[in-house]
Amino acid sequence: VYVTVLGDSIAKGYSGDESVAIEPYSSLAMEQMADEEDFQYEIMNYARNGLDSAGMIDRILADEEVRKNVGRSDVIFITVGSNESAVQEILDTDTKFKSAGEALKVLRESVTGNPLLVLKIIEALEQWDYQSFEANWTEMMQQINSLKKEGAWIIVTNIYNPVANLNIPSTMDRGVENVIRNMNKIIEDHAEEYGYQVADIFSSEVCDHVQPDGLHPDQTGQQIIADQICGE
Repeated sequence: VYVTVLGDSIAKGYSGDESVAIEPYSSLAMEQMADEEDFQYEIMNYARNGLDSAGMIDRILADEEVRKNVGRSDVIFITVGSNESAVQEILDTDTKFKSAGEALKVLRESVTGNPLLVLKIIEALEQWDYQSFEANWTEMMQQINSLKKEGAWIIVTNIYNPVANLNIPSTMDRGVENVIRNMNKIIEDHAEEYGYQVADIFSSEVCDHVQPDGLHPDQTGQQIIADQICGE
């Protein structure tokens, strides 16, 4: 069984500690399924830290090796959406953040003692550019559908709340969760059209099992995602 993994740091199995390896959910899920159904598999993981939906189209799906492996794959895992950031605009900076975690860390530090910035963040969240995300999402899925072979199984994870356990103002927290719910609705609304299944990690306990950065899943968090995939 050939497997291709596309997405961001969650799909990559990011570890904030170089001495600790994090096995990504795709490997855990395939290991569990292979044990149950007795088959062999090969995984190609093209996930990248900080990848957003635009980067998926411009950097990943434009690569000929990726396209070739998507085309031969029996299983395709996709995780993208948590890096759709407006932090540059909020902070009025040209700084390019490597991940949503880095961006949120800078935001949290900047908010301290600056109530006006909190208001600016809330305003930005209320004016979130869902249209661009949906356009990128559908373009991404159109490309994957044009490459995949008949019968390939596409599993998409939705987005969990990365700030659920961070000490940020409640109005910001509610704003972030509202954005995530709306983005997840976009993901779910296109599932039938593009023939993918959505593993609901938003409703799981993954946000309770994150690394010290408060954002990325630890090994237990990755296992929770794998269990959601295998269970659904």
